Amino acid sequence: MNVINIGYGSTNYYAIDCQNKYLLIDTGLPGTLGKMASQLRKYQIDWKDIPYVMVTHFHPDHCGIVQELQSMGVALMISRTQSDFLETANESMKKFPGFKEIKVEADNIINESDKASFIKKLVIPGYILHTPGHSDDSISIVIEGLGIFTGDLPLMNPMFAESNEMVDKSWALLRSTNERKVFPGHGPHAIL
Repeated sequence: MNVINIGYGSTNYYAIDCQNKYLLIDTGLPGTLGKMASQLRKYQIDWKDIPYVMVTHFHPDHCGIVQELQSMGVALMISRTQSDFLETANESMKKFPGFKEIKVEADNIINESDKASFIKKLVIPGYILHTPGHSDDSISIVIEGLGIFTGDLPLMNPMFAESNEMVDKSWALLRSTNERKVFPGHGPHAIL
């Protein structure tokens, strides 16, 4: 497996190559499908080779074009927790020009920490962890042997005097995995 950062602007979007098929993690703002297409061409990734997309949370820079991707045959997979926030997310993003309401098939909802379902549906060894701290719907996607995709979960920084209990709990959960490489939604990758 290989990770390709296909991000543009200040946000990272990842394509995980697994046997010449790709899992996309996060997408762009509404109206940026052309930018995403350009990045995919740059890395010679064809739309037909992307069966799934996942989003780390429902903020416009991470899920703004997900419904457009679905109309092109890329299925959105979300966590059970995220499904509780979908209606609110759609309502809040209506103000963005070009935003298309996000719809999810019931079969494309995976319970957190359910490795068997994740592997069966995505054919990639991994699982989802609910990691609130940036937003209540935030998840981290653990790809075994590769790393953790954390979206906008604030990075742990010992320089900060104040602690955020929710963020601290999320990072404690992530540290309990066997993975040490962290792929954030913004900035360079890090090591736990």
